[in-house]
Amino acid sequence: MVIPRPVRQRLEIHAGDDFLLLELANGDILLRRARPPRRSLAWHLRQMRGLKLERNRQPVRRMAW
Repeated sequence: MVIPRPVRQRLEIHAGDDFLLLELANGDILLRRARPPRRSLAWHLRQMRGLKLERNRQPVRRMAW
């Protein structure tokens, strides 16, 4: 995929950058820069310390296929 130089310079896109390519329902294509998450999964799990979750004791609904 070729991205014009002025666009690359404005968005600071460099060779080897990772992107996500998304096809929208109307056929348009959305290109998003893939970035690493700001915080790790371990950080989020540590934030949940002391969180109390209520258990749902209702039976699982059966579905007929």
